[in-house]
Amino acid sequence: MPHHIYAESLLAPGLKSSFLWRYQNDGRDLLNIIDPESPVYGALGQAIDRFEFTVFELELNKPSLIEWANSQTTLQDTADIRELRLGGAHVFQQSIELLQGMQMMIDREEAPDRLSAIHHNIGDVMGFIGQRSGSVHFLEQAALSYEQALEIRTQESMPLEWGQTTYNFGLVMQAIGLLEDDTQMLKTALDSIKQAVNFLPRAEVPEDWAAAMNSVGILLYQLGTHRRGARTLEQAVVALRNTLSERTSEKNPIAWAITQNNLAATMQALGEHEEDIGSLEASLPMYDAVLKVLGSDKYPLVGSMVEANKASAMSALAGESDFLDMAEAAVVEFNKIDQLFDGTDYVSYQTNAQERSQQAQELVASLQV
Repeated sequence: MPHHIYAESLLAPGLKSSFLWRYQNDGRDLLNIIDPESPVYGALGQAIDRFEFTVFELELNKPSLIEWANSQTTLQDTADIRELRLGGAHVFQQSIELLQGMQMMIDREEAPDRLSAIHHNIGDVMGFIGQRSGSVHFLEQAALSYEQALEIRTQESMPLEWGQTTYNFGLVMQAIGLLEDDTQMLKTALDSIKQAVNFLPRAEVPEDWAAAMNSVGILLYQLGTHRRGARTLEQAVVALRNTLSERTSEKNPIAWAITQNNLAATMQALGEHEEDIGSLEASLPMYDAVLKVLGSDKYPLVGSMVEANKASAMSALAGESDFLDMAEAAVVEFNKIDQLFDGTDYVSYQTNAQERSQQAQELVASLQV
């Protein structure tokens, strides 16, 4: 499994959000260097489990991981789980002190592998907190920890571990780049993850390889939409299709759904950029396939994001092809999403849904003339 506890991007152009979903269930790698007899071992294991299947928007400078944990709404999480995650947030912050104490007690010459693992794990926890709280400070500290690990985990001596740490470093750079709207940082992230892919053998660690390849596609999408570059978006399509050669709906339905959604969003972006009706049309059945696998009842927030993506693609296609019926259908879909968020804490999503509905209504009016 990929050695990180970060959530993965689920592109959501329909509501203009940076939307992340923690679904991987691989955070227990953090426990590998902690004594199973330690009371911290059990507490940290429980904390990791409580943050599985969490969804959130990547926003700059939320107050803290603890406040993030306490802000989750009943649309996705029940109140008792929210309270458990609040306790888990405290454990993650306390685990940094534990890991830093362990780091001070290890001699690099005697146990380089163990020391590099501790550096890597400190980066994981720092990055986990930074991603959820939107704290650039924590993300920068994570990057420094990964750089310390990479002083020991070289390409020659520990190629697989080097690839895993380099991949995590790229994920941290990506988060900082998005939070600070820094294109250069996104390019740095892309370079790091591209390098990592070459040291994550698909035959040996297929899920690591697929996660990294998916991240390459996401970064190319983010750079392509930022720079309005068709060539970059085309490269993103290739990377995501390569990912789907490993991430199938049979092996891992959720990982497949995330990547399939991201491919559809990239096809949609390419279609809008190039005024290409074919690309826009191709995105619609992709979104339908994702919704069929996920189901709106099981993952209502995720489902609403994919529904919004599909509605925005319908609206774009209606605008390019003068399909009045499709424009009207897009209005209906955005209104449904608006109603879903009504009365929840997801105010920004509701506002975005209302704005997209208004845009679709204006398109309907123009096509009726």
